[in-house]
Amino acid sequence: MSQVFRVLKADGLLFLNLGDTYYSGRGESHGHDTKSSKRRFGLRAVDRSGGLGINLQKKSAIGIPWRVTEKMCRENWILRSSIIWHRVKCLPEAVKDRPRRSYEFVFMFAKSRRYHFDRQPLIDKDVDEDVWTIPARPKSNGALDTAPYPDELVARCIDIGCKKGGVVLDPFAGSGTTLRVALKKDRPTIGVELHPHYCAHIVAELSKLAGK
Repeated sequence: MSQVFRVLKADGLLFLNLGDTYYSGRGESHGHDTKSSKRRFGLRAVDRSGGLGINLQKKSAIGIPWRVTEKMCRENWILRSSIIWHRVKCLPEAVKDRPRRSYEFVFMFAKSRRYHFDRQPLIDKDVDEDVWTIPARPKSNGALDTAPYPDELVARCIDIGCKKGGVVLDPFAGSGTTLRVALKKDRPTIGVELHPHYCAHIVAELSKLAGK
């Protein structure tokens, strides 16, 4: 995130999606999301010392999203909004002793006090501005073991946070959803991905888009 801060334009925005995790003391995952297995709702931190050294009790939610945002705010990011992504129609978690979770956070960060933000797309859609009910995207056909975002989630972030002619950066490109949606919206885009197989998939998919 420090490198994203470095390259982000002064009037740019960052949208960061984070789900929470739980502490079990054993590092074992007891929950899963069949539709999007990479979304680590059930992943426990591997730590037997008493909850990450901060005395968390076993089975406690760790509060990862807010711990990350607090750290980022101490490193000059400005947290402007915490948006709830209601992942409607997602398959439920396999848990028995707490409510099954159906949401994740999308945090909107700014680099400076003056930045581009367009509320009109939210008004046009007639939706709650900070609760986005968007169906989770089904797992891909097996070509990649990823948890791709739904196009609508990416599109909404671009519509409100990236002006015409702005560049969209995805530092965790995965299957390339953000890049594909950005190009469809006529925004130049840059993706960063460490996995060679994913990179090859992205290039192939964007080549198809370029050929249309």
